[in-house]
Amino acid sequence: MATEQLFEQAAAQWNLARLYEDLAKAKHELMPHKQYGLTDSEKTRLRGLLLGNSPAEIATQQIIETRTVEVALSQGLYRYVERLTGRDRNALENWRDVAEWLEIAGYRTTQVAINWDQMPDVAALYGRQVELDQLKQWLAGTCRFVSIIGPAGMGKTSLAITLAKAMQTQFDGVIWQSLRYQPALENVLGQWLSELPNDVIPHSDEWYDQLTALMTYLREHRCLVVIDNLESILTSGSLVGDYEPNHANYRELLKQLGEQPHQSCIVVTSRERNRELAGSRAANSPVRYLELGGLNYQDAAQILVAERLPDSGKPHWKRLITQYRGNPLMLRIVAMTIQELFDGDVYRFLDRGITMFGDIKYLIDQQYERLSDAEQEILCQLAAQAEPIPIEEVEHPRCLAAISALLGKSLIEKSAAGFTLIPVVMEYVRDHLP
Repeated sequence: MATEQLFEQAAAQWNLARLYEDLAKAKHELMPHKQYGLTDSEKTRLRGLLLGNSPAEIATQQIIETRTVEVALSQGLYRYVERLTGRDRNALENWRDVAEWLEIAGYRTTQVAINWDQMPDVAALYGRQVELDQLKQWLAGTCRFVSIIGPAGMGKTSLAITLAKAMQTQFDGVIWQSLRYQPALENVLGQWLSELPNDVIPHSDEWYDQLTALMTYLREHRCLVVIDNLESILTSGSLVGDYEPNHANYRELLKQLGEQPHQSCIVVTSRERNRELAGSRAANSPVRYLELGGLNYQDAAQILVAERLPDSGKPHWKRLITQYRGNPLMLRIVAMTIQELFDGDVYRFLDRGITMFGDIKYLIDQQYERLSDAEQEILCQLAAQAEPIPIEEVEHPRCLAAISALLGKSLIEKSAAGFTLIPVVMEYVRDHLP
């Protein structure tokens, strides 16, 4: 991770802009011969200290020697903090004093931040500026509930993290919640309420009383709540996105977050769309959804450049990107494979005619195993044909619902000639045909 990206969650708890400027002034008073302002390394180490990281832990993240950080702090930031807070020189003896003194000085914000430090360390976000601007516009307007829908590897979590970091200062509180490990709703709500202000007290430990208390808080305060990986609590084999029996109460959580008026904003990511994530395309609707498709050529090519594929293969990049429909994770996986097994020669890889292997197969496995019988049967019908099939020729009693669901999961494509599978899914399904 780039140095300037380390310890970013400090922005949710501290007024960094004012703190950077005031410390820059203190630095200038102490060292007028130095360039004005904090360096990127000083900002990074400051954020680390504010979040309770020791110099040794900061050094580990920066991949440098602990002693290097300790010396830099003692000669720099510690002295600036003393000057800023009116202490004597060398009065700061413990790195923990930095956060304590600056909090006393009023630099800590009143913003509540829950699980903000648990955001995953995801790959860089390539492109997506149009989508990011659209989401910012929705959250800044009348929208209270946004879902980001797309298949595995498309960058939903990366986009949600980028959006949350860009918008966090516009909210009184920020909450991050992953559902990857299927937490019980009462545990999730219990944790949130325990970290919200003390006056948020449910009538009981029952989830519905916890939910009532939460909704009261969201009506009275403007919060940003990000719920990641909703598909983790949805049952497999369902066309309508039913919830696992032990997590059925999440339906009520999402219903209330979407239907009840409040001044907060909810962002949900999922590979699958269900009733609660239906949303609307109407302008100024309070509940919206964004279908995240593949990257365009220019943005997808940035991934291949980052993975250091040789420029000599550029004439074949468009074919490679099209083959994987601009899926960022798949492109990253295949680029690494081309480097390792084909010495970076894209043409040699494409010439083998194999699109589905290793981790890419694992991604398709995850989606295929969750499909309903109707969806799997229709995929087999489409895979058995070399050409697109008109919807009238798809033979299944649940044809309309299943095809709609498959389109929503980006497993099939629609053209004027009909429906067909994307190449990597075509190869996968044909391998599964009897």
